[in-house]
Amino acid sequence: MKILGKAILTLSVLLPAAPLCAQYTKPVYVSLPSAGNVQHLALGAAKYKGFYDEMGVTNVQVVFLRGNAVNVQALISGSVPFASAFGPAMQAMFRGEQIRILVQIFNQIPFSLVTRPEVTRLEDLKGTKIAVTFGGSTHSVLIALLAKYGIPQNFAEYLSIPGDQAKTAALMQGRAAAALMAPPADRQLLKEGFKRLIYVGDVFKAVPFSALLTTAKVIREEPDLVERVTKAVVKTMFFIRENREGGIDAIMQHGKVDKEVATSLYDLTREAFTPSLSPEGVMQRAELEIATLKERPNFDPKAFIDDRFLKAAFRSLGRKEP
Repeated sequence: MKILGKAILTLSVLLPAAPLCAQYTKPVYVSLPSAGNVQHLALGAAKYKGFYDEMGVTNVQVVFLRGNAVNVQALISGSVPFASAFGPAMQAMFRGEQIRILVQIFNQIPFSLVTRPEVTRLEDLKGTKIAVTFGGSTHSVLIALLAKYGIPQNFAEYLSIPGDQAKTAALMQGRAAAALMAPPADRQLLKEGFKRLIYVGDVFKAVPFSALLTTAKVIREEPDLVERVTKAVVKTMFFIRENREGGIDAIMQHGKVDKEVATSLYDLTREAFTPSLSPEGVMQRAELEIATLKERPNFDPKAFIDDRFLKAAFRSLGRKEP
């Protein structure tokens, strides 16, 4: 028995470490549709704060692929293993694409309807031009917002303008009377006298807006990587929510804004950093996209949720499971 014990000890030294203990040194891409928006903060801050590294994924590359639809295409094609483009991803799920939702990373609709100063109510925009992005969340959220107030879709004209910088230019140049955009991208307009007529997060309460997404193929082939990335993101969300100064600093770094703007954003959105995942929440998000469709899809959110990794993250962090 002593000889056997020595043999096992020798083998344990000579054999390579198990995959669970290995580090991922290859590039792991996490794609976002735009730089700086607060709804994607957890994915960027996990890099700034070193939480990906802490989980053994040492070469995470956060990349910006302009436009939500491009991010979904990159995810489905396998160009990136992780992405956050929840709204357009819903459209792909309606078609049966094998996207999987790992954790909701922002439980609030962060868009502001920014208007010219003379606009005092939503009805004042009748017959005007509103800047959104067709195929993106701004379009579907605006349609849902109008429906909430009983306003028909055709009461205004919609300009498809991808990107917050282009929307800002359209308002500044008078080509649009309003635009739906996420803070802090609206800060320049607010400084120029434009107004935040409606903050959509105040209208639709606790609606999951952004999520960490992957595919069934990535889960099947690299479940350990999926677990590590999910743990890093969940830890980041707890850090942001429970550490005010750290959260403000993360917003400053992610959004390239000063402390005053970051503080305002943190106070506006802190409650949104709640890691969770439920069929009911996903269905709430799906309803925003369904509002733009002529025909209601046969959509079962349970088919696109994989909560094993979220539960593992809660256990490893010593947190109560959602």
